[in-house]
Amino acid sequence: MLALSLGLMGNNGAQAKSNKITSLRVTPEICITSNDDQACEIKVELRWELSHNELICILSDNPAYPKWCNDSLNQHTISIKVSTLTDIQFVMVSKESNQTLAGAKLKITSASQPQVRRRYRNPWSLF
Repeated sequence: MLALSLGLMGNNGAQAKSNKITSLRVTPEICITSNDDQACEIKVELRWELSHNELICILSDNPAYPKWCNDSLNQHTISIKVSTLTDIQFVMVSKESNQTLAGAKLKITSASQPQVRRRYRNPWSLF
């Protein structure tokens, strides 16, 4: 009984490896700025993999980056120059059906922490 269940698990694993997963990745995923008021200016690459070949469009929640659609089934990357103060969410949709396929997020982080001054002695201390 144990050998039978191991054999079934092996078949399922082989099927999972043969199927591609639809995904969208943004590289780099994080942009670090020196302070909260500084815009992140960076060139990002969006790379996608599809379970089956189809034309896609990429949308963002930032109005400065309009909808982009590919015209070739062989294209799987796009590079974009980004200048933003806030995170950007990218969504990949099917060009034909407008169905959402995958998403990725560019996170903007400030390197500087707010300065907090702490007193180490009591206000009434003589020292």
